[in-house]
Amino acid sequence: MIIKQIAIGNEIEGFVESSFSDGFNIISSDDNNKGKTIVIQGILYALGNEPPAFPSSFDYKQYIYILQFEESGQEYWICRKNNEFAIYNNESLFLAESISEFKRYWDKNIFSLPRIMVNNIERIVDPSLLLQLFFVGQDKKSTDNIENRGLYKKVDFYNMIYEIAGLGSIKLNQGELILAKQRLQNLKEERSSLIKQHKLLKSKKHSAEILSSIRDKAAFENKVKQMEEIQEDISNLKKERNKCANRKLSWEKTIKELNSLNRSIKTGELRCMDCNSTNILYKGTKKDSFSFDVSTAEMRKTIIDSINEKIESYEEEKERYSLEIQRKQELLQNILSEDEISLETLVAYKEEVMDASEAEKKIIEIDEKIAELQGKIQITEKGTADQKEQQDLLLNSIVQKMNEFYRAIDSSGNIVIDDIFSKSGKIYSGSDATMFYLARLYAFADILEHNFPIIIDSFRAEDLSSSKEEVVLDWYSKLKNQLIFTTTLKKQEQGKYDSDKRITLIDYTNHMPSKILQKEWVKDISELAEKFSIEL
Repeated sequence: MIIKQIAIGNEIEGFVESSFSDGFNIISSDDNNKGKTIVIQGILYALGNEPPAFPSSFDYKQYIYILQFEESGQEYWICRKNNEFAIYNNESLFLAESISEFKRYWDKNIFSLPRIMVNNIERIVDPSLLLQLFFVGQDKKSTDNIENRGLYKKVDFYNMIYEIAGLGSIKLNQGELILAKQRLQNLKEERSSLIKQHKLLKSKKHSAEILSSIRDKAAFENKVKQMEEIQEDISNLKKERNKCANRKLSWEKTIKELNSLNRSIKTGELRCMDCNSTNILYKGTKKDSFSFDVSTAEMRKTIIDSINEKIESYEEEKERYSLEIQRKQELLQNILSEDEISLETLVAYKEEVMDASEAEKKIIEIDEKIAELQGKIQITEKGTADQKEQQDLLLNSIVQKMNEFYRAIDSSGNIVIDDIFSKSGKIYSGSDATMFYLARLYAFADILEHNFPIIIDSFRAEDLSSSKEEVVLDWYSKLKNQLIFTTTLKKQEQGKYDSDKRITLIDYTNHMPSKILQKEWVKDISELAEKFSIEL
């Protein structure tokens, strides 16, 4: 994947950077306010990064972002405005009204994206997680965890790496599996002993008889909790399915309206009844959506084709939700069939169970541990016997390469890297953090052999010395990936890259401070927007 150019702007001001080479690019300036970060963040934002990390003084929502890149010999253009995307590839135009639509299109039409399990549902990874494989910004670095924590966790990043390498998700090795089963048996015996020590049911005899097969409050409450959670899942899935159905219906209506413009007329032309203009615009569903000129039959067909693909995508989503609802309903039926106790019975006698004692709390804790172990065992037994071993080998290879890189930069350094993240609560700072990230992104590219561009904003942060910098440049220049780095050069450093044949230097020294976007670029932005038939 090769970045060709990035354009940022609106009808008032803009900027276009089209000087990128396929190799090693360094964007430099003599100060920190010349627009380097805006360009870098513009690239990431166009690729779906969320939330963006633009400078606080930059009102990024006022602009469109147009990114040109090449993948497998095919040229693509992305235009983003807030959470809407238009993707163009010289053959077709696709409109996406969300990150989800954008990544589904990418996965289907550009190249497959890794899939991981999140909350027991398979998801295509979001750009915000994927981009951390090959990008690091200059601010808010946290070496002990992923960036933009929320939906995803560190385990998701590990699983993404394993998926990219074709090794599936995290599982137990054979030794760990044996220990887990032993631990599971011990916990079950401990639980049984606790139940014998404490009578959990003290309510009416009838209630106790009905609940006799459950035997204890913990199991009873766990059963009720399971069913409530499943019912909530079913309810949420139905809501999502309904959303898909409504969106599909809405887009089908849009298709009809656009098709009505394709009616045959023998003479004359289509004109607006209000203003008599021959220009006809199509606008998305949101207030600040893109506006497309659909005056020509060719453009109307392009928009219609895009919407038809969107409709197909929503139909696929509906089917996926329906299958998941069916699976959840079957799971609910299985729970209800256990012990031959109906949902009504469980609900009726739910309040008749005594309050939890210390023994009950202990049982609940044991139940949670049992459930966790059972889940790990189940996942492992479904996978291949050597998968965990292969995952460990991959991770060790990455960590080994990180240490090798770090030692090359600083042979006297006292850091020993033992994972792709630092230990929880131990965050590297200063030049150590810079070298950690440089080592990690290099190792990902070298070991995983991905083809993403490696993008590092302020790669010499915290005064990386000239000798260390030279090692970084030498190692990175041997990678096959496109490289886009930024740095601020001191006065005495001006011209240091001019004669370096490894590097394409893009100099922002002459840019106006805190004002990279200028009126002179508006014409260029408008011409690029015309590729999508977008009206600024």
